Amino acid sequence: MQSFDDLWTPDKALPDGLTLRLLAGRVLDAWGHGDLAAGIRFGYNGRLRSSLGRAFYKENRIDLNPRLLGANPQQVISTLVHELAHIVVYRRHGQVDAHGLHFRALMAQAGFKGRATVKLAVNPSGRTRRLFLYLHICSLCGQRFIARRVRRDCYCRHCGPTMEWKVLRAPNTPEGLKILEGAGKA
Repeated sequence: MQSFDDLWTPDKALPDGLTLRLLAGRVLDAWGHGDLAAGIRFGYNGRLRSSLGRAFYKENRIDLNPRLLGANPQQVISTLVHELAHIVVYRRHGQVDAHGLHFRALMAQAGFKGRATVKLAVNPSGRTRRLFLYLHICSLCGQRFIARRVRRDCYCRHCGPTMEWKVLRAPNTPEGLKILEGAGKA
């Protein structure tokens, strides 16, 4: 596979839609599917958490993770090629093994390994552990439970849906747990 340096390099900002289309066109031409480039929609999807990209075969759409690729710009080309390979395999062979022989052959032809995962040096979800614990106390009978988020989707098994939860919050630490376990008891 030829170089992409004339279109985009990792030291630049993430490629825009036009640049992604040009990069894809070069790869698809090499695979004999240059006609597909104009029909594929490219975009960045901030809702992606742990994957670098995602291909939607039937919609001819590729979503890329702006946070992970922004932190790892050296992965942009390989991720784009990876997702394009999924679309080409679907076009040529229909619904087959996502990372099977056809996929790996296209990736090798493009000069990449056909791996499904990549180890990154950043937290893939972009999150740390939950910061708080929440003690829920039934307003009628005093039934209690602790959760990592406020639960409004359940009710007390003794009092039914007419009750309301009184909610207390504490840090998600051993000390915070002790505070909640001792709170509200007479």
